[in-house]
Amino acid sequence: MFKVGIVGVGYVGNIHLTKFSAIEGVEITAIQDKDAKSIDHAKANFDVKNTYKCHKHLLKNEVLDLVVICVPNHLHAELTIEALESGHNVLCEKPMALNLKDAKSMIEAADQNQKLLLAVNNFRWDYFNPSIFKLKNLIDSEWFGRIYHIKLQYLRNKTFSPDLYSRWNLDFESSGGGALIDLGPHIIDLGMWLASDYNTLSVSGSVDAGLLKRERIDDFATGLIKLKSNCTLQIDVSWSGHNRSSWKIDVYGDKRSASIGSVKDRNPGLKVFKWGKEEIDQEDIGAFTSSDPPEKSLQEHIVKTMMRGEESLCKANNAYSVLNAITQWYESSKD
Repeated sequence: MFKVGIVGVGYVGNIHLTKFSAIEGVEITAIQDKDAKSIDHAKANFDVKNTYKCHKHLLKNEVLDLVVICVPNHLHAELTIEALESGHNVLCEKPMALNLKDAKSMIEAADQNQKLLLAVNNFRWDYFNPSIFKLKNLIDSEWFGRIYHIKLQYLRNKTFSPDLYSRWNLDFESSGGGALIDLGPHIIDLGMWLASDYNTLSVSGSVDAGLLKRERIDDFATGLIKLKSNCTLQIDVSWSGHNRSSWKIDVYGDKRSASIGSVKDRNPGLKVFKWGKEEIDQEDIGAFTSSDPPEKSLQEHIVKTMMRGEESLCKANNAYSVLNAITQWYESSKD
């Protein structure tokens, strides 16, 4: 039995409860939250063995295969390091930390305690599956040739209502920023993963308060990241705007290009194009895509790779590279 403990069972914690509970051979052994209502809700809806009000007691008393950290951003580093030093493998929500110093300390704690540290990057499963795995297989087979540009867009229409302005996400000390540090980890990771390059050469970006008008909290961000491979990532993210929500990825290679939308987009699925021709038929690309179905969720991916001793797509070093790009982006926006 693969035993999971979850620290923080609010909105995000409940997503993990749902996903891990759906995996055969996984037990939600323990959960923790300071809020009694959150604990009661989790107990009423999931088969939870033990509950705690203090995370320290959970970490000390339980023998777990994995601890999932689902708390506000400013607590990620502290609680992750505590969990690692208590002898647990850790899956930490994004962003892995508010700054590179703390992120490095988390990686060092994992190494020193010989434990696994992973970061949540669920979009490839939850919103682009299976199209993005087909796209990745085509890229890796060099069917597109040299990838020189990837455009990624995640523009929401509305995230926060006026009566939710008390949320920790909208407090800079707790969140470390706005839409960029919230949505950026997902989108930047996808771009770097598709490019097979987590090495940033330069970042030029800007952020704006947009419609929210919150102090030090960005509602919109646009930027350009140049990777070591010379592939560029053009990225737009926003929490709210006078627009239709858009989730889209465009990949440009010197042989072919591709476009995918998420399952929430009006035009989901993989579309491939070639210079001088119309869209390429799906049958023509079928032979180049893997027949192996991807896991149904990030959580299933984590469990299976850990049990098989395989490398995960959600490595902490990759999350560090993403946070490095976000840090440079925020610095660039001040110029």
